Amino acid sequence: MKTKPIIAGVALLVVLAAVGGGLALVKYRAIKAAASAPSLPPPEFVDVIEAATMNWQPTARLVGTVFAKRSVTLANEVVGMTTAVGFDSGEEVQAGQMLVEMDISTEKADLAAAEASARVARAAIDVALANINFSQSNLELAQSNQRRFQGAGTSVSATDLDRTNSELAKAKSDLARQQSELERAKAEVDRADSQIRQIQSRIDKKTLKAPFRARVGMRTVQPGQYLGEGTSIVSLSEITDDIYLDFAVPQEYAPRVVPGTVVVANSNMLGNEAVKITVVSIDATVNPTTRNVRVRSTVANLDHRLKPGMFIDIEVPVEAPKQYVAIPTTAVRRGSIGDHVFVLNPGDPAKDPPESFHAQQRMVTLGPDIAGKVIISAGLKAGELVAASGSFKLREGAVVMKAPPVAPRADPAAAAPADVATAAPAAKK
Repeated sequence: MKTKPIIAGVALLVVLAAVGGGLALVKYRAIKAAASAPSLPPPEFVDVIEAATMNWQPTARLVGTVFAKRSVTLANEVVGMTTAVGFDSGEEVQAGQMLVEMDISTEKADLAAAEASARVARAAIDVALANINFSQSNLELAQSNQRRFQGAGTSVSATDLDRTNSELAKAKSDLARQQSELERAKAEVDRADSQIRQIQSRIDKKTLKAPFRARVGMRTVQPGQYLGEGTSIVSLSEITDDIYLDFAVPQEYAPRVVPGTVVVANSNMLGNEAVKITVVSIDATVNPTTRNVRVRSTVANLDHRLKPGMFIDIEVPVEAPKQYVAIPTTAVRRGSIGDHVFVLNPGDPAKDPPESFHAQQRMVTLGPDIAGKVIISAGLKAGELVAASGSFKLREGAVVMKAPPVAPRADPAAAAPADVATAAPAAKK
């Protein structure tokens, strides 16, 4: 009688243990299966754009230098003492304006002496001419006497005929001598005039004038200062409405740049926008040190802001324009490993959320930035999808979904008048 309850209790315990073990085994397997299942992170939301193409011409960025159309350094050719200076540092001077005068007192005295010698020589010419006229008269008289005696025949003595011939020869000699005196007097006049011109030239060289309209440099000479031969006095740069802009082009790009080629200049001295300028000439030789070719262009300088020696950035075309892949600058990630983008490939419909993508990191070669877009010269094809805004959150293999469009914000300024209009009637009540 006592064995039956014991057996029933044991059986109950066995049944309970079997049920508990089965439940524990089921829970264990569920936990193990859950642990072994891959855990997928939540998708990242980014702007998805399609790589497109745009027409672009590759350029080389160079540095140009401004040169005046004419530029000289004023120097004196003869020595002397400065008596007057007609300019101040940095001012504008006109063509023919006196810049420096030197002492010419000695030259003035020499000029007066030379002019006196010229007057004496001219007086000698007048005397020689008068003597020639007198000698010519004597010659004509002697010739007349000779003809008369020769016509008289035997009635004229031999002595008279010899005397007549002697007078004729003397008259010819006197005429030749007076003509020689005339030539000598003319030579004296020429020598005196040459001396006058020489002294006048020396006087002119002691007055230095501006050769063209220009802006002068810093003044370093003062009245009373002695100037040795060839002393540099001041530099002059011509003032014009346009000015030269020279730049050096590497020899491999030189065939692309010819007279008439349009290049782009950028500088705050030219304004906020790029300026198109035209090449006017190219140097005939290549610099043997840098292997660059010097190119000259002109740029407008109506307000004369550009000064010789300033630098200006130049963009020179190096290839013909063609289609290149371009994407927004927000799609490019720059890091220590290099420039890269995240290309978005379609996800697995069985595992990934609908309309999702997988991010693939891809290295690219960048060109210049143009109006918010960057040129991709290698690494990306047109039509591929890339992550733009929000791409900084991505990593290789990340699940990506297209971000919803951002709702436009309400303009408080536009809403204010409506609020006032609706509140006004309530205030009247």
